[in-house]
Amino acid sequence: MKRGVGRERRSQLLEQVADYILSNGLAELSLRPLAAALETSPRMLLYFFGSKEQLIAEALTQLRSRQQLDFARAILAPTGRRRRLSQAWEIWSSPEGERSLWLFFEVYGLALRNRKRFPGLLERLVKDWLAFFEQAFAAAGVAAERVQPLATLSLAAVRGLQLDLLATGERTRTDAAFRELLQLLASLSASGPPSTAKEPPTKKR
Repeated sequence: MKRGVGRERRSQLLEQVADYILSNGLAELSLRPLAAALETSPRMLLYFFGSKEQLIAEALTQLRSRQQLDFARAILAPTGRRRRLSQAWEIWSSPEGERSLWLFFEVYGLALRNRKRFPGLLERLVKDWLAFFEQAFAAAGVAAERVQPLATLSLAAVRGLQLDLLATGERTRTDAAFRELLQLLASLSASGPPSTAKEPPTKKR
């Protein structure tokens, strides 16, 4: 197989594998049904990717890149910061976005049970997304020492609401909670850093 054709075919297969995992999940993934769905063979998948583990790792990276691209587009849209975050939530919580959320939390759970199966994945799932929130708070003029704590709080709260939505399907309630989160973050970022000054010691009589 010519090198250029091989690269193109590999890239095409990777996109198809990512779509398959997104639709069918990861826990029971087997090469034979996967290859049949892609109208290829397990041998060809192993030829292009070396191993099932490598194929999964690259497909998950591909899916994460798609999610981050969608989020970046929402965050960089020429609207107010609050509206940009609302657009990001709309993407995540849409019926189409729920498929990505199901896979995200499935992979999260599998990686927590066996970190060696997905080396470095858990760290990337936090740090890669944390950077987007840090940039948003820094751009809003938040004091440097508060950027990372507020970004951490925001990411944790959003993921909690995502998990709530998947568990209950109660979109109206979680949407309202997200709006409350935005109001809270707006008030926190607009205010100064929390006071750490200690009360003067009481004079002894």
